[in-house]
Amino acid sequence: MKWSIVIAGIIIIIISSAAAYAEEDYSFALPSSEAKKETLELSGNLDVKYSIFKSRLDSPMYDLQYYNQQLSDILSSYKMDFYLNGDYQTKDLGVHLKTHSEYYNDAQNAFNLFELYGDLNVSDNAFLLLGKKMYNWGKGYAFNPVGYVNPVKDPENPELAQAGILSVNYEYSRSLQSGPIKNYSFDLIGIPSAKTINNKMSEMENTDIAGKLYFLLLDTDLDLMWYASKTNPAKIGLDFSRNILPSIEMHGEFSRFSNQPRYTISNSTFETESVGGASYLIGLRWLNDFNLTTIFEYYHNDAGLNNNEFASYNTFLLNASASGDTGSIANAINVSKNYFSSVNLMRDYLYLKVSWPEPFNWVYFTPSIYTIYN
Repeated sequence: MKWSIVIAGIIIIIISSAAAYAEEDYSFALPSSEAKKETLELSGNLDVKYSIFKSRLDSPMYDLQYYNQQLSDILSSYKMDFYLNGDYQTKDLGVHLKTHSEYYNDAQNAFNLFELYGDLNVSDNAFLLLGKKMYNWGKGYAFNPVGYVNPVKDPENPELAQAGILSVNYEYSRSLQSGPIKNYSFDLIGIPSAKTINNKMSEMENTDIAGKLYFLLLDTDLDLMWYASKTNPAKIGLDFSRNILPSIEMHGEFSRFSNQPRYTISNSTFETESVGGASYLIGLRWLNDFNLTTIFEYYHNDAGLNNNEFASYNTFLLNASASGDTGSIANAINVSKNYFSSVNLMRDYLYLKVSWPEPFNWVYFTPSIYTIYN
């Protein structure tokens, strides 16, 4: 991608935004007569989790992870997570912070900066964002094929807070008085390369560019998005969300990708290739009269493993464990962690979750049950 083209495109977008601002057949929210006051908010929460695990002793990953250790098949984990958030806001300027601290014991703890960014209102319809932010592209709950700038969701806990990305984001939005399109907005995001020189600098030509165009068309939310990169897979996609009945919402996502790395094991040999293909999702969300929310989703990814490929991967792990050779075991663990640790490793998934917010008026209590099948 030539930078002259990218810069020219950005200039055209900003000029177009300014031109649209002068047209009379648009409407937008005017600021209130009372200027927005300066605010500072601090919030946070402490999660304490005690977990009990029933181990599958015949699992190849169990043999490798706990090789040559005589352990019970019942394991436990005690963990604390502390989240601290801060938001400073004036009329046109804001600074936002999200942190995460994880503690198992004095020897095993970590601190993570999830978000730290500032935003500036360029006009009534546009703002500029600078810093580290977590984005949430896509309409899916457990999976996001078009989440090009999102952290990868964990289907077992899709609402878990995660680290954002360092970026520059320009957003422009408008509301229309008439016609089938009621609202539209445009996002343009620049993402510096994660590959750095001396942990400080990166080559400018390796900067990734992502864009999203949103429409509210005939009561349907639509997004068109793309991701351009010199070093990462190129992607283009769309999503939608619409209430097909007052209590039932349908959503979907579709993405095309090229030069996507794909890893497999063939005859106990690690192989890699670059592939093109598609991934997509279709889902429903239903809220019934008892305030129970049911979410059902089907997710497909052409780059995922099929059943035979997953069986070959399992055989590779079993052979390494059975060999008793420390070099083979270390290699198998390294391959598994670096290339097969994705939470969405397989090609097809079905997801179902039922939740009941605050039953019997028990505040801050939401029981739920879910299942994932692949």
